[in-house]
Amino acid sequence: MQINEVIRKYRKQINMTQEEMANRLGVSAPAVNKWESGASMPDISLLAPIARLLHVSLEELLSFKSELTEVEVAGIVAEISGLLDKEPLDTVFQKMVETVREYPNSETLTYSLASMLSCRTLILSNEERDKYFGWLQNCFENLLSSENQDMKMHAAESLYALFILKEQYDEATKCLDYFSPESPERKRKLATIYSHTGKYEEAYKIMEESLFSDYQSMSVTLHEIYGIAMKTENFEKARAILEKEAGLAELFEMGEYNKYAGKFHYAVAMKDAKQTLELMDKLMTHYDSLMDFVKSPLYEHMTFANSNPAVLEGMKTALLNRYLEDDSIQFVRESPGWEDFKKKWYKK
Repeated sequence: MQINEVIRKYRKQINMTQEEMANRLGVSAPAVNKWESGASMPDISLLAPIARLLHVSLEELLSFKSELTEVEVAGIVAEISGLLDKEPLDTVFQKMVETVREYPNSETLTYSLASMLSCRTLILSNEERDKYFGWLQNCFENLLSSENQDMKMHAAESLYALFILKEQYDEATKCLDYFSPESPERKRKLATIYSHTGKYEEAYKIMEESLFSDYQSMSVTLHEIYGIAMKTENFEKARAILEKEAGLAELFEMGEYNKYAGKFHYAVAMKDAKQTLELMDKLMTHYDSLMDFVKSPLYEHMTFANSNPAVLEGMKTALLNRYLEDDSIQFVRESPGWEDFKKKWYKK
């Protein structure tokens, strides 16, 4: 509410007439009437007496709040968002500026309105966008001092995007100081800066490392989901997840072995001897593909330790020993196809 609305509201709440209020303050009744209609403002020397008379704080009289509630912020944002489809952008921008000035300590409101404007300016020309750049930069930079770590990170990300758009790469680099040095997001943003500034080898390396790390993370996540599905006997879901695992390994060029490993575990769990033997044969055939990603163009700018053939041979031996000794696949060793498998892989 504006100050005129506040005065009128609280005067009526204490059942005081405009004349009574005027007498208590030593002003005329028409003066009080002008205050409440918005035609004029009380003299600054009268603000404290008015607040005491109406039993409100000076902050409330001036409609100042250190923070708005989530509902209030949502209402203001929705109102201004609606104006974007009805009013010229400059008109809505002025409304945003006035609103942020009215509630300077509401970080959520400031961030919401600045983000809204930032998104809307993406469709403008560089020249048109420049009119709003200074205000947006100021909003996000102010939020960098927030005590709320999430808000600080959001502000840093928004400011980074703003500087990238303006091709101010030195300033964009400074925004990365708000990210953990090991943050994947920080590394990706740094790669973007490298790409824009001609440091292509550095950009390649960072993005390929990110790609490799993303595969590992997604693979582990899918395997965890598969494990839950098996524990809850949701076998249809488990099979679907295994297909995703295989597709992921193929997409990220992780070698044939990784396409079949998960399916092998499922066949064992289902006690499907025929399917298990087929997958055991595939795993043995492709055991040396575990390091195929080293040869993939997806990761050509990464440095990997040289694959030692002895390590792969050791893995082959370990697999064969497992097939001979693991109690969980005893049912396979008792199946009709086991002898043919032995003849093929257990050569003297």
